[in-house]
Amino acid sequence: MKKEKIFKTIFILLLIAYLTLYFSGISGYYEYQNYQKMTLTAEQIKQFEEDVKSGKEVDVDDYIKDERTDYNNKLANAGKKLSYTIKDTVSTILTEFFSFIAQFMTE
Repeated sequence: MKKEKIFKTIFILLLIAYLTLYFSGISGYYEYQNYQKMTLTAEQIKQFEEDVKSGKEVDVDDYIKDERTDYNNKLANAGKKLSYTIKDTVSTILTEFFSFIAQFMTE
């Protein structure tokens, strides 16, 4: 009974995570974020052009902002390893299953 409760809880959490990502994709959240980055880039181009016109010394690094976030940590690496292990396991199981079924189809 306890194992079923744990399984249901994990399943519900994964379902909620999936639905959250799915609806954020549908609602255009990621497209909006990319649009904001593009707008920021347009503003940076304007500033660059104004600085060139006014004769200021320009450096590209002053206008390009590196907004990448480094997500490499122990938890992220463990998640990657787990997902690769699951992928390889499911792939192996499906390959074996379909080759087993293929034996019956060819006989």
